[in-house]
Amino acid sequence: MALIAGNLSREQALSLAGQFLTERFADADFAFVAGSIMRGTGTPSSDIDLVVLHSALPHAHRESEIFEGVPFETLVQDEGTLRWFLDTDVKAGRPVLIRMVMEGIAIGPRPQRADALRREAEALFVKGPPRLDREALDRMRYVISGMLTDLADERPAFERIAIGAALYQALGDFILRSNGQWSGAGKWLPRQVTAFDPGLGDAFIVAFDVLFREGEARPLLDCAEQVFAPHGGLLFDGYRAEAPAEWRR
Repeated sequence: MALIAGNLSREQALSLAGQFLTERFADADFAFVAGSIMRGTGTPSSDIDLVVLHSALPHAHRESEIFEGVPFETLVQDEGTLRWFLDTDVKAGRPVLIRMVMEGIAIGPRPQRADALRREAEALFVKGPPRLDREALDRMRYVISGMLTDLADERPAFERIAIGAALYQALGDFILRSNGQWSGAGKWLPRQVTAFDPGLGDAFIVAFDVLFREGEARPLLDCAEQVFAPHGGLLFDGYRAEAPAEWRR
């Protein structure tokens, strides 16, 4: 009978991950086991996330595989490639790999470097993402303002859904990055907004729920107005963006 990842206990997931590491990556030093199952929030479709560390690799790579009926998402790294991807998380403002290393449980035959790498990830997380300057924030506000203006118009339902889908990520990013917070994507985005500001998180979730279920834009427009108020409101009139001089052929 096939296993369902979301039904595994934390201990079962660790045991299965150990088997997987031994069979698929016998020459690896260790791995971090992470993801929703390890946090106790797994669902039937959850997978087990592994960050596999080798002493040296020609390049990092990613593998996806079903093992004993359970899906595994595996990021195969050495310390040098891992640090490159951790830096990429910082630049993007989304701590995906940082969280995996910070929260993951180390397994494998040679886990001596796991604690040091975890401390590096924790230090990056505590420091937070780089602050966005006024130019970057205005660029985000300008793009979102255009989408909000389109959303306020009467238009077919499918167009409202398309605009709302783009606004979901863009507005969530602005809320978090304008306040010096880590952002997220997909299901992580409302979690991050709510963790930063529970009241605003509730308004964000309700606004998009009403838009997608009922086609009603007003709660989202009101939420965005609240978000933009400290930054000067919607941005169109007088906005100017300079292209780099080298952008020519």
